[in-house]
Amino acid sequence: MRLGLRARITALLLLLSVAPPCAVVWIIRGRVLPLVRAEDEGRIADALSEFEAAIAREGNDAAGALEIVALLLKTDPRFRAAGGRDAPFPADATTSLMADAGLDCLSILDARGTVLASGHAPSTAGRTEPRLLDLPDARSTFVEETITPGIGRVLTLQSRRPASGRPEIHLVGGRFLDADFLRRLSPGGTVRTLLLDDGGAILAASDPANPPPVPAGWKDPRAGGGRLDIRGVPYSYRMIPLRDHLGRPIGSLVAAVSLARAAELSTSLGAIAIGVVVAGLLGSLLLGFVLARGVTGPLRRLEEMSRRIASDRYEPVTGPEGPGEIGALVAAFNHMARGLADSRERLRQTERLAAAEEVARRVAHEIKNPLSPIALTLEGLVRTKQVRPQEFDAAFEAAARTIQEEIQRIRGILEDFSRFGRLPVPRPRPADLNGVIGQVVTLYAGSSAETRIVADLDAAMPPVSIDPDRISEVINNLLGNALQALRGKGGTITVTTRGTADGAEVLVGDTGPGLPDQVLRRLFEPYLSTTQGGTGLGMAIARRIVLDHGGRIEAGNRPGGGAEIRVLLPWAAPGARADGPAAREDRPAAREETTWPRS
Repeated sequence: MRLGLRARITALLLLLSVAPPCAVVWIIRGRVLPLVRAEDEGRIADALSEFEAAIAREGNDAAGALEIVALLLKTDPRFRAAGGRDAPFPADATTSLMADAGLDCLSILDARGTVLASGHAPSTAGRTEPRLLDLPDARSTFVEETITPGIGRVLTLQSRRPASGRPEIHLVGGRFLDADFLRRLSPGGTVRTLLLDDGGAILAASDPANPPPVPAGWKDPRAGGGRLDIRGVPYSYRMIPLRDHLGRPIGSLVAAVSLARAAELSTSLGAIAIGVVVAGLLGSLLLGFVLARGVTGPLRRLEEMSRRIASDRYEPVTGPEGPGEIGALVAAFNHMARGLADSRERLRQTERLAAAEEVARRVAHEIKNPLSPIALTLEGLVRTKQVRPQEFDAAFEAAARTIQEEIQRIRGILEDFSRFGRLPVPRPRPADLNGVIGQVVTLYAGSSAETRIVADLDAAMPPVSIDPDRISEVINNLLGNALQALRGKGGTITVTTRGTADGAEVLVGDTGPGLPDQVLRRLFEPYLSTTQGGTGLGMAIARRIVLDHGGRIEAGNRPGGGAEIRVLLPWAAPGARADGPAAREDRPAAREETTWPRS
């Protein structure tokens, strides 16, 4: 659909007012959102790094605290004799010892793994825990504890060491990895963390009252992270597996950060972009209407006058010319229209005179040729009458025949000129082009004993929109010219038809000498003749007939020698049937080639 000038001006203003702000918003969004997302991912990475650093710190602190406990056991009189069957470790004193050392859990075991005392789980006293003896000496590791009554299941970071001077006594203690520990990983609370056991159950959360859900891929060690939704808010999470001192999976740490800030920023930028677009639309529509109203009115009048000029009407633009550049343009157009009207009138008169002079010159030239034999014949009759009267009757009969032939020739010349000036309008209709060509070729088949005519006609040719009488005249003219080119030399004339996407193509070629370049350039101009006695109107008439059919005609030379004329004619409407005597209802799929032998 072609837009008018007003619509194009408005569209241009819309583009200029909307595109730059939208591009700025798009650039800002493309630059800022990745930074925000990178910052969120950085907070997760910082939390995970802090977890690893905190584990290292807590492990070192726990190992140092166990050294203090070992020293106290050696120096404190309450514990120096304890450890035997008759002198157990006092439970209250063990809890106090654990608190003084800054530990969250402390167990005292004998060499068999029997718990002699426990500061964090007094009820375990007397229970055998050989797994605690397998803990590495002076190096912390993850240990899952179940403390009842009270805390329940909790993940701890514990280490083991023997008591100073008492190798049969083992100290196992450390820190809880609980909610307080997880909250210390992200002081601002922007990162939410979870501790999961090996079965995916939550052991601790930085926000116990509102823990994030367990990610769906928590068990896949290759997952590493992803996205999850917490009450409609998108979160990005990362996950690291936890293993004990033997390399066995013991749980996972999940750190999640909210993407709400990036989503809100994206929404805000989108709203800004929509607001800019709406404001730009309204402003551009208003400004475009005001500007276009002052521009398109005069231009529409100019457009109307351009159409009039194209129709040979040269009246100037009516109405006020107006100020500014548009007014100057209208004034210049009016001046041009008046000048064109005057020039057109002078040109018409000049063309009429030139055409009349050319016709008169050509007619005089063509008639002068047959008049000379007539004059010479009459002069011969006069001399015969005066000098040899007895031969006058015989000479008169010969002279009469000569004069009649030349008069017939003059009549033919006048008819050609008259016919060129009043060619009938063609009446195209669906017709069988091959049948029309075949009839003309049949007429020429016996016209020359030295020339062979070959027709290579496309038998699958659909109906073509032509006036059979007029196209027959074109083919007749082309074959006649080809025969003239081969007269006295002999050769072959080939007539070919084939279907193309643009229409039906007719090729008429010969094996003669071809056409010189100067003739090719002017072949279809009137009065150009390459044969003795020709009027030079045949190819001009053929071209006019083809153009009246909406087709094209071209001339050229074959690469192997000889001239070739190409005619392209339009197809008939789909579904149309050819009429006329040459129409055929069933057409073979193959091409048909007919050779008219020399006669």
